[in-house]
Amino acid sequence: MHLRKQLLLSIVVALCSISPAYSQVNGIEVANGATAQVFGGKSPAVSVTDAEGNPVASIPLDGEPGKYIYARSANVLYVVQNGKKGVHAISVIDLSEIRIVKQIEIGAGAEVELLLSGDERRLYCYTVAKYPSGLLWQGMSFYTMGEFNPNFEPRVDAIDTATNEVVRSYHLLDGRAADVPKNWFFGGRLLAAGNSGVLVADAKSYRGNSVSDRILIYGSNASQPRFILDPLAPGTKFVGGSFAGTMLSRDEKTLFLAIEGDKQSAGMLLAVDLEKGTLHSQTLTDHPTRLFRLGAQQEPWLMTDRQMLALSETGVPTGKNIPLSKVAMPTEGGAEGASIFVDGLPGETIPLGNGFAAIQINNTNGSSRHKVALIDLKKQQVEAVISTMSSGEIAGIRTKRYLIAFGLSMATGGNVIFVPNFVMRNESLAARPDGRFLFALDLEGHEVTVVDVPAGAVVKRIPVNNSVIELQVSADGRHLICYGKKIQQIDLETNNLEN
Repeated sequence: MHLRKQLLLSIVVALCSISPAYSQVNGIEVANGATAQVFGGKSPAVSVTDAEGNPVASIPLDGEPGKYIYARSANVLYVVQNGKKGVHAISVIDLSEIRIVKQIEIGAGAEVELLLSGDERRLYCYTVAKYPSGLLWQGMSFYTMGEFNPNFEPRVDAIDTATNEVVRSYHLLDGRAADVPKNWFFGGRLLAAGNSGVLVADAKSYRGNSVSDRILIYGSNASQPRFILDPLAPGTKFVGGSFAGTMLSRDEKTLFLAIEGDKQSAGMLLAVDLEKGTLHSQTLTDHPTRLFRLGAQQEPWLMTDRQMLALSETGVPTGKNIPLSKVAMPTEGGAEGASIFVDGLPGETIPLGNGFAAIQINNTNGSSRHKVALIDLKKQQVEAVISTMSSGEIAGIRTKRYLIAFGLSMATGGNVIFVPNFVMRNESLAARPDGRFLFALDLEGHEVTVVDVPAGAVVKRIPVNNSVIELQVSADGRHLICYGKKIQQIDLETNNLEN
């Protein structure tokens, strides 16, 4: 009976899982219309296909690949190789010559994050030290924590992409490893890297019963941080602590930081003057989620769970706001006449040409509602909300999961109760360069929904291979590349599947 339960448990994990059971297949378009994909599993490799989808080469990798990033200017792909005992290296793959030209040793850590500067002259790799030995319950989330190991001190290595040599290392503890309490843990991300040498890193820390993002800001050609923003530090003047978004101004003199709030505050928007060393903070009325640029002028916007706020290049709100919910509707001025609002929380946001944007609508748990909102940036309002999957289709998927779980429970005589997972996976969004059509990949029904943006209506649904998990518009703007085990292309003029 024990073996029978084990077998049934394996079956339900395979059948009821909401994540695709494929090795890493996200891809990227490279030079001359070719595509490259990184595969893990038993035979890790980088696979390259030409513009027609024909295989060109397969470059074997020494171990399981981690994060990767593409430098278009040099046609080079950097792939993290996860080694034994947490030791990592970066494989430098020249896609013009189709070969690995170098292995860059980057030391030990639990995982590695990669980020290219805007001019692609520097590659930054963040070796994150995060070794769990227990769990911390904070709010509604579990956080890993463990004893600090000085051999795995978190750091950022700066690599010169011309020579592929490490030219500088940033030690995120500032040489204070001996002072670090044993109950700290470290994670985080690289947040921003400017052409002038500005680097922003996030190192999570745990003290007592609080978890926070510790933001470190480095100036040009300096190994020591110029500013450290730690919400948990004594005397801090801003609330909250969890990172929501970051952005550099065009001149790289100002850093914008959106900080999530706590029970007392919705959060704050910080503007750090990187030359003067001053900090300006503004308390928000609702929770921030991300920072990005939109529109013909690529102006900065702050997204919250109720509205979008336009910012100046110094981080000051300009007065333009787009309400996303009725609660945030202004009483005077603003989006007059707006009658359509987002019924849910904003998710992935992409530009639609110069005048529009598309927002994926999520549930409170982050899963998809299979709806997208079309935003008119000039009118400053939600123009339309489009369903990418009908309520009947969603109900059918959930019913199927319930029946599978119910059948497996009955097969064990009720000794093992299987609970179906009703969380719906998020779509992948892409758009034609001129913003005329929006494409939403449905990961549940394996279809691409085509939305006519000016008409605000669905015009087509295109079935794709069930391994497809990502959409990307080609560099020439002529094709929509559907990445999966099998690469497919959609002609952006006819909206027809080519192969």
